Amino acid sequence: MKRSLRLMVSTAGLLLLAGSPAWAGPVPTPEVQWTYNFTPGQAFVSADSPGTGTVTFTNEPTKGATNSSDVVVTNLRVSSTAPTSSPDMLSSNGAWHANLVLTDSQSGASQTMLFSGKLGGSFSGSNSNVSNQFTGTTSYTWTAPNGNVYTVSLVGYTPPGPPTASNAGSISAHISVTPGEGGGHTGGGAPEPSTLVLSCLGLAFAGATSWRKRRALGIPQG
Repeated sequence: MKRSLRLMVSTAGLLLLAGSPAWAGPVPTPEVQWTYNFTPGQAFVSADSPGTGTVTFTNEPTKGATNSSDVVVTNLRVSSTAPTSSPDMLSSNGAWHANLVLTDSQSGASQTMLFSGKLGGSFSGSNSNVSNQFTGTTSYTWTAPNGNVYTVSLVGYTPPGPPTASNAGSISAHISVTPGEGGGHTGGGAPEPSTLVLSCLGLAFAGATSWRKRRALGIPQG
């Protein structure tokens, strides 16, 4: 028994000197990669007649993202030569829509979603008071074939400034991503092989110690 104990202690010492960590590091959150492309249904909306001003929409090229992210649907700029005393108006006109093509990079699957709204208010060559109201569906949820779940929601509108402003207005969305089983797992780490060996040695050592104590006290062994 003494020889067995010395062997176990020696083996445990060698494993500890090997420098293996007690536990493997936690599995990192999987990176879900995807691409998106918002395409406005029109390049601009025109002011009500007899106005000649417009509000233009940018067509953003396809972009890539990882996990959840805020994204820009389109940027807005006004163009007008109307005087402040008689601005261009958006009352009967101003309706817009934009298609989103969302692609899950891992599976290659895509989904198309339609968003819409209506601009209102007024703008001229020196000021802008353009409002927006979302119409139709403002949030979609799509599950890719590999189980990744995407929830796309319109979340913001920043009005455009006057034609002389350097910063554009924008319509924005948030895309929330939940990894599926096919897209990777999350969870705690798994024991290293050396940890399993040490655990077994520890149980054997404890058992041997208990046996020696019982023997020294004269307790019958079961």
